[in-house]
Amino acid sequence: MENIKREILLAILKETAALNHVKIDDIAKSAHTPRTLVRDFIMEFSEGGLLKIHNETIAVNGAQRLKIALKAAELGSDIERIARFLTWSEFERFSRISFEENGFIVKMNFRFVWLSKRWEIDILGVKRPIVISADCKHWQRKWSGTASLRAVEMQVERTKALAEASRRLAGKIGIKGWRYAYFVPIVLSLFPSQHKFHERTPIVPILSLNDFLQNVIAHLDDINSFYISYA
Repeated sequence: MENIKREILLAILKETAALNHVKIDDIAKSAHTPRTLVRDFIMEFSEGGLLKIHNETIAVNGAQRLKIALKAAELGSDIERIARFLTWSEFERFSRISFEENGFIVKMNFRFVWLSKRWEIDILGVKRPIVISADCKHWQRKWSGTASLRAVEMQVERTKALAEASRRLAGKIGIKGWRYAYFVPIVLSLFPSQHKFHERTPIVPILSLNDFLQNVIAHLDDINSFYISYA
């Protein structure tokens, strides 16, 4: 039955990529599965919080789509196939919401120049005394191994440059008037990587971002950061 569940979950992702709702009949057709069986599994998914159902229509929000993707992966679906049904914009949008719900001011695609070089950081999350510098990685099969470690190293380099430039960029970053700041590099991934850390820099699965943000201040001594004093 797991293979049937996988196909139904993938069909939900596919059919809700453009709109957040879809008829059960359309899921059955897309999954090539009898409607009665599809409805039984959809009721199970609804009870598990993966979706909502009203009459014969399924509705999902952004967070639920990500949970559906992870559930499909847990059941053995090919991750690259799953990733085709998830857009970059919903990945970034969910990240932004997580930051904002935890009290961070968010700056997307933050660009700056330092030491005659142009830099760009996908997401900055600013909440005194922390500036989280996040690089967003969607998914490629090769990414979860050594490529993820290289991504971390590059993000550390970007964050170090930002920290060094921060006195000049205080207004743009949103830290004007701060006495000091911790610049924390992280890599956000759609799916869990083989590595949770590299050189004390976190690789954070997107659905773990909320928990990470809630606890980051308590773990500053344990993770990589760049401390800058403005006194």
